[in-house]
Amino acid sequence: STAVEGDAFFIKSTNLDQYTSIEVAADVKQSGEVLVPFRRFNSIIANLEGETVELESDVSKTQIRAGRFKASVEGVDVADWPQCSMEPNQVYSIEANQLSNAIQSVIGCASVDESRYILNGVFIQCVDSVVSIVATDGRQLAVHSFEADWRDFDLVIPTLAADAMIEACKGADTVEICFGGDGVGVATNCTKVWSKVIAGKFPNWRQVMPDESAMKKFPAPHKKLLGILRRVGLIADPRIGCVRLDGSADGIAVSASNAGESASEKLECESPEFSVSVNHDFLAKMLATIDGESVDIKVGEDESPVLIEASSLKYIIMPMRK
Repeated sequence: STAVEGDAFFIKSTNLDQYTSIEVAADVKQSGEVLVPFRRFNSIIANLEGETVELESDVSKTQIRAGRFKASVEGVDVADWPQCSMEPNQVYSIEANQLSNAIQSVIGCASVDESRYILNGVFIQCVDSVVSIVATDGRQLAVHSFEADWRDFDLVIPTLAADAMIEACKGADTVEICFGGDGVGVATNCTKVWSKVIAGKFPNWRQVMPDESAMKKFPAPHKKLLGILRRVGLIADPRIGCVRLDGSADGIAVSASNAGESASEKLECESPEFSVSVNHDFLAKMLATIDGESVDIKVGEDESPVLIEASSLKYIIMPMRK
């Protein structure tokens, strides 16, 4: 849906589970609203040259002009637009970068297996003024925590909506995050995103956390480890993506083998002795999202989960069979 009112042009979209509204400054000649096919309209606008575009609509068609280009797009009756009811009972302000970074750091761990629908999203939980944003697919888990003066709650946001919230945060200083009924949303000065939550009970992620008191902790230059994982991972069996990590006093040896081929490289760092096989793609994707010079790695007994810590983020990757 596109609408003009005052000096603003509104672009709205929905898939019935998620609603997005974006406000753009415009020189409005006459207020009105029209429905247009999203994909066609978006493709045309994305390929236009120049800085401005002129739109003129009636009930049945929308005229698009930019420079020497012009097009006519069939419209749809505005009465067919589904109404979106947003009635939040909790609204909190948060720095846009803080919310965006928190979601971005964990979303890669969300499951894509549709049969495990409750894991197809990002879990947000507030307990005693500590907010935990969590995602897991059963083989890896990431949790980003921060303190906030919010009431206790928990809910699961679909990954599609979480991606939209990340986009909404771009260019904003602060955002309002809203909760209510069966929905959650974020709002900036020019963008609103509202989504239904995923119904169901998210697993108790705290039970997955290893006993850190029994683990050995050491710092490691994660960007160098990332490069090694990418190189050695080229030899790993693409069906399972398994690489071997063997720690010793002079570093971590990363190795992989597949059908008579092999590759290995050592990361120079002070490390305790340990051995574990992990999915290199999972680990590399997580390391690529982390800023800074190094991360803290915690390891336990051989072939046990590996815990990586960086600032407010904790990431657990489960071991693979040898």
